[in-house]
Amino acid sequence: MWLAFMMPASANLQQQIDEAKAGATIEVTGEHTGNFVITKPLTLIGKDATLRGEGMKPALTIEQTHDVVVDGISVTAQQRAIVIKDVQDAVIKNITATGMLIGIQLHRATTIELAHNIIEGTDAHYAKKGNGLALFQSENLHVHDNTITKVQDGIYIEEVKGITVEDNTVTHSRYGTHFMYSDDGVVENNTYEHNVTGLMVMMVDGFIGRGNHTRYHNDMNGSGILFYDVKNARLEDNEITENRLGLVLQKCDTVRVEGNQFSVNQTALEATRIDDTSLVMANTFTGNILTARSDKQGIALHANYYDDYTGIDADGDGYGDTSYMAYSSFGQWMVRQPAYQYFVASPSVELLTKLDNQTAVAQDVLVDERPKLVAATFTKEAVNYKQATLGGLLFLGTVLLWRRGVKR
Repeated sequence: MWLAFMMPASANLQQQIDEAKAGATIEVTGEHTGNFVITKPLTLIGKDATLRGEGMKPALTIEQTHDVVVDGISVTAQQRAIVIKDVQDAVIKNITATGMLIGIQLHRATTIELAHNIIEGTDAHYAKKGNGLALFQSENLHVHDNTITKVQDGIYIEEVKGITVEDNTVTHSRYGTHFMYSDDGVVENNTYEHNVTGLMVMMVDGFIGRGNHTRYHNDMNGSGILFYDVKNARLEDNEITENRLGLVLQKCDTVRVEGNQFSVNQTALEATRIDDTSLVMANTFTGNILTARSDKQGIALHANYYDDYTGIDADGDGYGDTSYMAYSSFGQWMVRQPAYQYFVASPSVELLTKLDNQTAVAQDVLVDERPKLVAATFTKEAVNYKQATLGGLLFLGTVLLWRRGVKR
């Protein structure tokens, strides 16, 4: 007992870890300084607990084991807060990591859940910062409900097979979520704000991005979502708002962009070297300075709504009777020289736009043959007759009681 009392808190925690039986639960309280290592099935539950890493080593390393849970601990470190390698079936949740270079790093891990963690980097330049979550050569990952700010990439994913990234918030970083060589990923219901790029997907075959909110990416190279060398991907029901470039597609095959809201971007859509099977359909474009720009190959547009479409719908089928031409030479210049936007409604620009529509380029590139017209509609709700009858009886009863009171 005397030795235990005199032992430093950090050594005492590592001793508890070493002496615990496989599958045991350790309640961690107070502050512990050191480089702690878990190599067996174990659960650490924090109760106002803090781990402080010493030197350049991680504050906590989990390696060559399975069935590990770490819950509710604050972690600080100079380099990496938590490192997980060669681990199967682990849950890391409710961690607060601050002041570190890298928050949580995975290598060769399988069936890992990273949830409800808060990771905050520093105000240094992106080149001097690491990633919030750095995930390498792993499988079957579920990353959800994390809040990450002031790092290089919020969630960096490389050579990962089968990952779901959902309900996370990443702000004030370089890239919100960054995919590299990682096929069949799902990214949904995340919020990306004030980064350089919200969602960056590169060299991937198989991807779904659904229900994400990507806003306020207005740096010189800023974009809401950027795909480079991506195949077999879908973007559905995303909100892409107030970005320099809303969606950028470069060297992509079989990409479907459907049901997204593009609003108040400098350029809503930019596409270069896109195959003829990719399609942009049933999206809404409102308040953008420039709807779309592309190379000569263009990209297929179909049944989108454009707030600057001036055609009519004489037959009442909900679609314009004439094509929408997104090509605009003035718009191309305006994106490169933002000051030109002050002339956007001038007579000379209106004339230039009309001339654009007569050119062969405008008639072949960025044309939607069936633009959708969105009209205000009135939805008549079904009447609940039971509630209406009950309400009428209550009203009648109230009137009768009032009249009796007046007579008295």
